[in-house]
Amino acid sequence: MISALRKRLKQLRGLSTVPGLIALTFWFFAFVWLGVDRYFPNAFETGWFSFLAVNETTAARVLGTVASASITTLGLVYSIVLVVFTTAAGNIGPRLLQRFTSDRVNQFTAGLFGGTFLFSLTVLYQTTADFVPKISVTITMLLAVLAVLQLIYFVRTASVSVTVDEELAAISSQLGRDIDALIASEDPKEFQSKHDTNKDVALTICADGSGYIDEIDSKGLIAFAQKHDLYFQLCHGFGDFVIKGSKIANVYAKGNLSSDDEVTQYVQAAVMLSESRSPVSDVDFSIRLMIEIALRALSPGINDTFTAITCIDRISSALRNPVCRGLREHIRGDGDGIARLHLPGMTLRDLINTAFHPLRRAAAGNVLMTKHILDALGRLYHQGDDDARDILKTHIDLMIESAKQKTLLDVDMDFILKQRDEILG
Repeated sequence: MISALRKRLKQLRGLSTVPGLIALTFWFFAFVWLGVDRYFPNAFETGWFSFLAVNETTAARVLGTVASASITTLGLVYSIVLVVFTTAAGNIGPRLLQRFTSDRVNQFTAGLFGGTFLFSLTVLYQTTADFVPKISVTITMLLAVLAVLQLIYFVRTASVSVTVDEELAAISSQLGRDIDALIASEDPKEFQSKHDTNKDVALTICADGSGYIDEIDSKGLIAFAQKHDLYFQLCHGFGDFVIKGSKIANVYAKGNLSSDDEVTQYVQAAVMLSESRSPVSDVDFSIRLMIEIALRALSPGINDTFTAITCIDRISSALRNPVCRGLREHIRGDGDGIARLHLPGMTLRDLINTAFHPLRRAAAGNVLMTKHILDALGRLYHQGDDDARDILKTHIDLMIESAKQKTLLDVDMDFILKQRDEILG
């Protein structure tokens, strides 16, 4: 069951919440180590680690230096991130900003410097002539070393973030994982249907708010349906936008429902809405993100055909598994083999149409792009089954028709037709 608290926590992300939690954690441990110092007041006085013993003046200088450097560098980190945001939004695509704010390196770096500042400032506040927290000062020095190493790694990551090839590889990897998870979630078993969906619907569930569907608690819905002998038919899938009062599910029951309000509240809580779409677990969003980058690259203002070609290559790589293995209807059932939940999802035809229709229109008249789109379709064509090949052949024929409508030289048209013939064999 997705509670209201879980929904709220799901929405707290980006460059504020995660770094804030990390900084507060470091601040908490400052008090822990100060307690350790009070328990061992003579630490480092003798033995191998005696060189770590410091007096009040040295401790105050070290802590003050680390605190001021940490808060200054934290401002620098956020400045670099904003520069990366601006550059990426202008050169690659504005939808990438969400990926950057969710980047773990950016979040941890900001949290580390904020936490180091709070840690050193707290220890400095407790440092007096009568109490010099030697262990805490040593921990502060270790945090400073870790912060320097993290800053070096952060600069390297930030420089890579504005490289379009690296971003396309990351988006493609995420898309491939989401598609693989979608295929893996499909149960090969055939579930028995106890409910006739052609009869009247027992209950229609409407959305209690507006937003994009970000998560669906399918396991909870199946368990609830099994307990009350129900069948849920969801009307929207991941990434779909719904408005308040629109239908999100139909509920089928053998008899009368015990409590309409209980079922309604459960379904509304299980279908989580967010204010914006997320590339995580949203296959359609990731595909459209790569298409957007390709279309921007092909625009007259940018005219970067090779970036668009990279997008095509990455899309074809991500589509390999669904072409080879296919996509089944998303019917989920309980342990007794009874169908309990229908989840709308993208079919193989939907995936291919979403990916290649916009690219085909944008590539019309561009021989280099036409060649590479045919190459991508050919790679998938030779690995797919008969159903997949029928879909891909349709797109190959459409590419040829689009090319014929443009004024191409005969030699270019012959080159494209020859490539088509080699693919279809």
